[in-house]
Amino acid sequence: MKAITDNIQFLEKNAINKGLSEMILMENAGAALARLISQKAKKLGVKNSQILFLLGGGNNAADGLVAIRHLKKVKAYKLGFKENDIFRQQEQILTHFGFKMMKKEPKIHKFKIIVDCILGTGSNRALDEKYYALLEKVNKSKALKIACDIPTNLGFNPCFKADITACMGALKEILLEDFAKEFVGKIKLLNLGVKMKKFAPNSQSNLLEKKDLKTIKRNANSNKGKFGHVYIVGNSSAGTLAGLGALNFGSGLVSLVAKKTLSPLLMLKQKISNEATAIALGMGLEDLNFLKDETLQNIPLVLDANCFLSEAILWYLNREDVVITPHPKEFARLWKMCFDEELSVENLQKNRFFYAKKFAKNYNCVLVLKGANPIIIQKEKIFVVNLGNEALAKGGSGDVLSGMIAALLGVNFNALKAAKNACLAHALVAKKYKFNKNSFDAIKLAKGLKCL
Repeated sequence: MKAITDNIQFLEKNAINKGLSEMILMENAGAALARLISQKAKKLGVKNSQILFLLGGGNNAADGLVAIRHLKKVKAYKLGFKENDIFRQQEQILTHFGFKMMKKEPKIHKFKIIVDCILGTGSNRALDEKYYALLEKVNKSKALKIACDIPTNLGFNPCFKADITACMGALKEILLEDFAKEFVGKIKLLNLGVKMKKFAPNSQSNLLEKKDLKTIKRNANSNKGKFGHVYIVGNSSAGTLAGLGALNFGSGLVSLVAKKTLSPLLMLKQKISNEATAIALGMGLEDLNFLKDETLQNIPLVLDANCFLSEAILWYLNREDVVITPHPKEFARLWKMCFDEELSVENLQKNRFFYAKKFAKNYNCVLVLKGANPIIIQKEKIFVVNLGNEALAKGGSGDVLSGMIAALLGVNFNALKAAKNACLAHALVAKKYKFNKNSFDAIKLAKGLKCL
């Protein structure tokens, strides 16, 4: 796991209080950035003279100046921003070593690597329009584009479209917002001279990695009864997909409460039973009276899809053994029910962490806010998965996920552990799919669980 922060200044101040001065942190950041650039240049066969740094005038640009000093012979262009004291100090050091800035705007097409050190995390306003043309030229370039800490103008248009974002010290929340995914590229976490666990100790917010995955383990003498009996309450199609998700993720028995099942692997039931060790409910479900079934009171639950059409869902939100899995539109509907406040999908997608945190502060259940980077949250504990891709943007993907979460609940994973591991596995299957992403579907997703 990698720590995520919404307050990098606090972490930096903590490091400074322990003896790492701001200049030391900046030196380490710039040196780490230089190493990354050097590695990419060597791999691509790029000469240093084909590397261009675009500089603002703040700390982000000062990191770039340190990197330039380590690399040598690269090119750099100042965009004309107001320069702070640290920038001027780093530029003076660079000048003493004989480095000269470009006087004229560079011809972007001549460069093979372009490094964005224009605006950092301290900026919360849009870039001035006079810089738009240059940014658009850069985005059209075939050069490898590297952003220092954060792509310039992220959240506004145009935004620097990075192939790699070199993130300093800890991951920033904004880089993991859904709207950022197409602009940040691959996120590389760079060391500031202290291990991440010491730089961001006791982090309650973390990015999940492949190595964090925990699944159901089977012993040689196991029998189906040891791996839970999941009940799926939905319609025949979506319910079958959820059932196959549960079965392929390790559930011993799966029953579908529906008029019919589309798979011989699922048992067909007429009603919910106390024999269930976990229940996933809502996928294509028409009869929402199932939410009032007293059997649900003592069994771990996954509530999805049509459950968000009924205010009866409110009865379950303060249970720690309940996982809810809304997509943005469903969450906006739930938000209205919970807070009597309108929330547009557009506003939600710009501030997913804010709304997820506010919801979790008020309710005890686990929220899985689906999207390009799913957020899994319960109270202060937050996990994010950014390994999925556009292949998952197909009907039925969420149904399979609900079944997967239920499979883990059914073998006594707690709700948060079940949700984060199922979401991670869900993303990894899509990532492993090597064919045309348009051809991916929910059946392939369920079958792909065998490859984990």
